[in-house]
Amino acid sequence: MKDYRALIKECLDEVEAAGIIPGNIKEWKINHRAKARWGMCTRKINGECIIEIAARLLTDDRISIKSCKETIIHEILHSCKDCNGHTGTWKKYAELINNQYGYNIKRVTSGKEKGIEEYESTYSLPYKYIFVCKYCGDTLRRKRMSKFTKYYRNYYCRNCGRLRAYQRYEL
Repeated sequence: MKDYRALIKECLDEVEAAGIIPGNIKEWKINHRAKARWGMCTRKINGECIIEIAARLLTDDRISIKSCKETIIHEILHSCKDCNGHTGTWKKYAELINNQYGYNIKRVTSGKEKGIEEYESTYSLPYKYIFVCKYCGDTLRRKRMSKFTKYYRNYYCRNCGRLRAYQRYEL
């Protein structure tokens, strides 16, 4: 297993050396259950952040130190002020770090890019639910159960605007 505490310190140092001020990171966790993501930054009401890193990232020898640092820095950038999504300030900071250190920090990274072919990501999952509007034929696809997939009859068609327009098909 890679020394994640040393990696975190190196990443924080690199972010600060680039002139970026990380947010208030309260805690770092290793997530042993994560199957579809490499990391996650959760922001609390009082501005403190909890960052989780997938255990697979740290334990799999096929994943390079550089790839680990890219994920850690990706999550550190989410802790910064005005960096909730992957646009605006976050994107500007990611480009700055990429140019300064030669990283490839971006919104989504596949297992293949990390050196693991079989890593399952949400983006590689097949569609499980398909909804078709019975009036205009607009089609929606969903990979996971959600409020929409449960209560699709309560939603308006995004194309024609009619209520109770969708019919559900499961694959």
